[in-house]
Parts: sequence; structure tokens; C-alpha cells
Amino acid sequence: MKQIETALPGVRLLFPPRFEDARGSFRPVFASRLHELTSHAWAEMNITETAPGCIRGLHYQRPHAQAKLITVVSGTIFDVVVDLRPGTNFGKHITVTLSADDASQPSQIYIPEGLAHGLATPHGPATIAYLVSQPWSPADEIVIAYNDPTLAIAWPFENPILSERDHRGISLAEMSPS
Repeated sequence: MKQIETALPGVRLLFPPRFEDARGSFRPVFASRLHELTSHAWAEMNITETAPGCIRGLHYQRPHAQAKLITVVSGTIFDVVVDLRPGTNFGKHITVTLSADDASQPSQIYIPEGLAHGLATPHGPATIAYLVSQPWSPADEIVIAYNDPTLAIAWPFENPILSERDHRGISLAEMSPS
């Protein structure tokens, strides 16, 4: 499997192989060989079906931080990762396009503990699967405002559809390094 390291340490883009024939296609989502990359067990697998024009995130959990293996099952997403680990990368972010359909784009991203994650669906609906290292804990979840001017994320559209909790996201200034 092709892997590309990003500007944020530990965050990797993954290009699982895709096999196609007259029946359709096959793409491995998780295999034991990924243990070399992740070195931990997964606690949950979650799936979201996201309508066009939505932003989900930026989500982070503390003290039970989650590593995530994000897989785009169908469609294309604009993916965002914000580093909240103490140190010189605190507040830095990356953006990447993940696609289930375009083999030139990665379809997966691995995000270690200590980073916030968000996504947007600018080109249509998308289905996303999340493997997470810790169970979701609503009491531990922190939502960073997607439009925090300190982050200055260049989202692909304005006036997104947001959940109520994402509307209430806090600024990075209100967030301290974990």
C-alpha cells in the first residue's frame, strides 16, 4: 500500500490498492499490515453519510484522545487535520482531498492521537468510515470552530450545513495544548 507522510508528524495519506473486474471492485480498508503504521487496537468503527455542502468538525476528544483511520467509501471529501499536541506544531493544519473514486487521490488518512479532524463535502454526498482507537465519549469531546480566524482554513465553500454542536465550536485561543 502506498503511503505518504504529511507536514504534520504521524499523519499519513494511504492509497489502498483497488482491484476491478466485470463484477465491480474490491478495496481493502484495514489489514493486519497496518499495525506497522498504527501499533494499536481499534475500539469502534463508525460510518457517516454526509450530504453535499456540509462541514463536520473540527472534532477532538480529551482526555481519551482518539487515533483515527478515515476511509472514504463513496464520493470525495475535503479533509482537515489540526495539530493540538503541545509543541511547535500546535495550531498548524493540513488539508487534503480524499476520494473513493479517483485513484490519483488517497482514499484514507491515518491521524494519531492529539489532532482534531474535520471534513467538508463540496462535490456531492460522501460516505466515510472511521476506525477509532477510543470509544466516542460525548463528555470528552471538544469542537474547535471550523471558521476560527486563527486557523484560517480555506474551506471549499461558504455557509455550510452544520450540526448544532459544530455551531457552538470554540476558538483555538480557548483551547490549550493537551
